[in-house]
Amino acid sequence: MYLMSYFRTESEALHLALSPDGLSWQPLNQNRPVWHAPIGNKSVRDPFIFRDETGTYRLLSTNSWRSDSIIIADSTDLIEWTNPRLVPLMGNVTNTRNTWAPECFYDPEAALYRVIWSSSLDERSLSQLESSTDWNHRIWTSSTTDFEAWSAPELFFDPGYSVIDACVVRVAHNNWMMAWKDERTPDTTRLHSKKIKVSFAPSSSGPWTEESDFLTADLSEGPTLFPREGGWTMLFDAFANHYFGALHSTDEGRTWNDISAQVIFPPGPRHASVIKIPDTDATALLNHWK
Repeated sequence: MYLMSYFRTESEALHLALSPDGLSWQPLNQNRPVWHAPIGNKSVRDPFIFRDETGTYRLLSTNSWRSDSIIIADSTDLIEWTNPRLVPLMGNVTNTRNTWAPECFYDPEAALYRVIWSSSLDERSLSQLESSTDWNHRIWTSSTTDFEAWSAPELFFDPGYSVIDACVVRVAHNNWMMAWKDERTPDTTRLHSKKIKVSFAPSSSGPWTEESDFLTADLSEGPTLFPREGGWTMLFDAFANHYFGALHSTDEGRTWNDISAQVIFPPGPRHASVIKIPDTDATALLNHWK
């Protein structure tokens, strides 16, 4: 069974939906929140759920628009979330503006978990920042083996321009794929912007090469990748046009077909993530939230 985690514009909290095929989604709790953050900004944006090697589910989310920390909580059943905590991943990095859209993946070769997120560093004043359209983000990373102790943050992906919302998956041995958003604004040489691309690397730490063409419409963000039907499906948030889209690849991300018309999404999702979970956990969720 597939599990989708997301938030809604009307409700910055954790929402969940289930699907047997990754196409037809049933929201839980009548599309109402299933968990509210009791810490930090007390909101859940860009929720990402990950099942670690011990079977524990880890929830990662953006704390607020401007913060050096992310929110993490733990669960064994996706129903009760424990030990919610603020993790200041960018706390020691000077001039950090934000720490957005954290995600996590396991690197079996290195035997560690790598968390990635988007951050912008800037010395400008608050009034200058408010009027700026160029936050100049990069993708950062920190690694852990237990979600308690963390390595020092370092740059993970820097193509030389502003990027956010990275999602990394292991496609095969020595083949990793990353979906990400080109965050640049249009100018006279770049008429289209804020769209999704993918890149590839031989290891989780890079180097990331073979940058694709734009895959989505303008003003799209929050890509999530998950395996489905022998290929890979990407969901994305076309936020300006108020719809969710879907692409599918059968050649390890080299080419993509638009399958948006085949997908029945929950009403109003924002910045979703998708994983596969055991049927027993899905059944428990359905029984709990019926």
